[in-house]
Formats: sequence, C-alpha cells, structure tokens
Amino acid sequence: MQPFLHGPASRKESDPSAIKRRKLVKARRHATGLLVLSSVVFLLATHYTEAHASLEWVAAFTEAAMVGALADWYAVVALFRHPLGIRRLPHTAIIPRNKDRIADNLGEFIQGEFFSQDRIVQLVNTLDPAARMARWLRNGENAGRVAAWLRTGVRNAGGLLNEQEVRAYLQRSVSRHVLSTDLAALAGRVLASLTRSGRHQEVLDLLLRYSAGQLRRPELQQTLNEMFAEKLPLYFERLKHWAGTKGGAFTARTVADLLEEIEQNPHHPLREHFDDWLREFSARLQHDPDYRWRLEQLTQRIADHPALHRYVDGVWREWRDVALADLASEHSRFEAFLTRQIIRFGDVLASDPGMQAWVNDRAREYAPQWVERYRHRLGRFIADKMKEWNESELVEKLELNIGADLQYIRINGALVGGLVGLVLHAVSVFL
Repeated sequence: MQPFLHGPASRKESDPSAIKRRKLVKARRHATGLLVLSSVVFLLATHYTEAHASLEWVAAFTEAAMVGALADWYAVVALFRHPLGIRRLPHTAIIPRNKDRIADNLGEFIQGEFFSQDRIVQLVNTLDPAARMARWLRNGENAGRVAAWLRTGVRNAGGLLNEQEVRAYLQRSVSRHVLSTDLAALAGRVLASLTRSGRHQEVLDLLLRYSAGQLRRPELQQTLNEMFAEKLPLYFERLKHWAGTKGGAFTARTVADLLEEIEQNPHHPLREHFDDWLREFSARLQHDPDYRWRLEQLTQRIADHPALHRYVDGVWREWRDVALADLASEHSRFEAFLTRQIIRFGDVLASDPGMQAWVNDRAREYAPQWVERYRHRLGRFIADKMKEWNESELVEKLELNIGADLQYIRINGALVGGLVGLVLHAVSVFL
C-alpha cells in the first residue's frame, strides 16, 4: 500500500488542476441535482395537489425553483459555450467570442489599476522598504544566502575573464604608473625631508656601523688578502707575499677604524661633508635637468623591463589561484566576509533613521519610474498571453478557477426562484 500512496496516483491527487476539476464537478452535480430534485418534486406535487392543499405551495416553490435554476444554468453556460450546442442563440459563448477584447481590457485594467504611480507610491509608504530590508539583512541565514549568491557570481564572472587580456592590462597599468612617477622629484623630496629632520645622520650611523662590522669579519679580510695578492704584479714578490697574508686585513681594519670613528663622533668633519653632499644631491635631483633626464631614462627602462612584467604576472597568478581556491571552497573566507558585512549593513540601516529615510525616498522616487517604464509591457504581455490561448483552453482555465463558484449561482437561483414563486403564489391566493 505504501508505494501506491506515493506513486503517480498520489501525485495526481495533489495536482492543483485536478483538485480544481474535482471541485468543479462536485459543484455541478449539486446544482444539477437540485434542478432534478425540484423537477421531480414539482411533478409529484402537481399530480397529487388534490390530496392536500399544502401541495399547491410546494408545487409553486419547485416550479419557480426550476425556472430560476434553468435561467441561471443558461446564463452560466452562455458565458463559456453555446447552450445545448445551438450556435444561433444570440449572446452565447460570450468569453470565447470576445477573447481578444477581454484580453486587451484585462491588460489595460491591470496596468492602470495595479501599477499606477500613485498606487506604487502608496505601496512604498505602506511597506517601509528600508525597515523591511534591515530586518531581512540582519538575519544571518538571509545574509548567508546573499553572500553565497554574490560569491557564485564573482566565481562565474572570473571564469569569463580572458587571461591574456587581464595580464596585458595589468602590465600596461603597472608600467603606466611607473612612468607617471617623477622619480627624481620624489627622491629629492625624500632626501630633503631627511636632511631637515636630521634623520639622515641616523641612516648614516646605521650604514657606518654595518660597514665596519662587515669589514672586521675574518672571511671578508681573507678574501681581500687573496684579492690583493692576485692583483699585485709578480715583480713585487715580497710585497705580494705580505699582501696575501696581511694586506687585505690591514686595509679592512684601517677602513673599519675610520668608519667607527665617524660613527662615534657626531661632529666629525666627514659628517659635514656628507651633509653638504646630500643637500647638493637633493637639490640637483629636483632641479638639475641632467639628473632628471637620467632618472627618467632609468624609469623608462624599469617600466619596459621584462623582469617587471614577470613579477606582475607572478603576482596575478598567485592572487588568481588563491582567489579561485577560496571561491570554490565550502568554507570560503570571501563569503564569510560578505556575510559579516551584509549583517553589519543591516544593523546600521536598522539603527539609522536618516539612512532609512534616504532609502525610502529613493524607493518612492525610482520605483514609480521603473514601473512606468515597464507597466505597458506588462499589460501587453498579459493580453498577448491570453490571446495565445485557443478558445477551449481559455474556457477550461476560467472554468477551473471560477466555474465552481458559478455553479453556486445556479443553486442560489433555484432557491431564490423558489422563494419568489412562494411569494407570487401567496399574492395570487390572498388577492
């Protein structure tokens, strides 16, 4: 039994059209049954009128009920088809005959009544879209759905990018920024700033300390010894031997002592020479055309150098791989970040009356404009859709949706007709 309950028959039972059709058939049976019952009772009451005087009243009621039921049956049937199949009857099959006109009128009615600018503005005022948006966005589940949708959109958009065009654009962009940088002026301003604040002496101290430390390294001194021995001519044999064992180390220690002396003496004469040279170099960087031209040439070589392009390509590939991996992950950090920002925006919107007023004002301003742009198309779409239906399809759709209610008109017609019949019979009896 269980598979049968969940098989095709079960799906058919839950089909909305099937439910409406059963309801229509049931209503028709009730209305037709009432007509048949009125007819049978009328025949019996008329036949046995002499048996009891009260049967005259029953006959009057049922006779009028039959007339009312038949009249309403004719009216209901005439809406959709020709009663008894007689096509010559005037004003029958009203809906199929006037299908196109009804479609146009319905489209105009919907676009005029439901999508007018005044009604849209009234709807915005009633809904308060800013408050609704804030409540919706503050819900973590809703924010997560929006973030997931945005993540999917970004991932799909990334798949549409042309790899070669993106890389070429990034290379051109970086080269353009390098070329637009006035390296001479920038370096001059940096050096001038260091000179004014005295920080250049701290930089010099670091360089002196580092250089002196390197010169005192035994490895460097041995390397210098070997270099001295190699470079000295062979006819200075004794000097060559001395240089190979002590010359490089002696020179290195001597220079290191000088550097440490400069580093420890803030007023050393060489520091003043360094200050003068730095100020002169800073001024020439900013104002000397020759220096500026040389740095411009350097900038041009940097912008065109393949190494820069390889670096840009490497950065792009690394960023792309990381981004794609995150977008494809079930625990995407990008999506989590978007979710937090959406919830935060909802909190801000909920607590900021000014922002809410701004959002509602924008909705009142732009929603009517948007609806005005498309409402004629909407009305035309509804009308065209109805015109596409053939007559039998239109009749079936309308009967399924309103036919059951129309059958109750037949039932009410029979009951109201019967009551009117009683009133008329009473009038004829008592007058």
